[in-house]
Amino acid sequence: MSEEHDAGVPQVEVPEGGTAEVVESWNVPREAVLAARIRTNILKAIGEGYDDPQLVADLAVGPLVMALGRLEVGLADAQRRIEELERALAGRDGGRD
Repeated sequence: MSEEHDAGVPQVEVPEGGTAEVVESWNVPREAVLAARIRTNILKAIGEGYDDPQLVADLAVGPLVMALGRLEVGLADAQRRIEELERALAGRDGGRD
């Protein structure tokens, strides 16, 4: 019966050093505060016994999608402000490029 339940779900092999070693190997830039927080929270969950690779992936995806959403909104806002500044400069210069 468990074979039916797992049908179509790929088996994930945990590396020899364990899931924590994989997460610890993620090279997160020092300035990437949110990414570092996600990594730290995943390591904490692993330390509390939640070390299944699929669960680790699930714990990472949600915060990453939220961060990507904030990035997307921030970039769109920056693009809008750049366009406004370009129009203001063009008007100030009499439309000369």
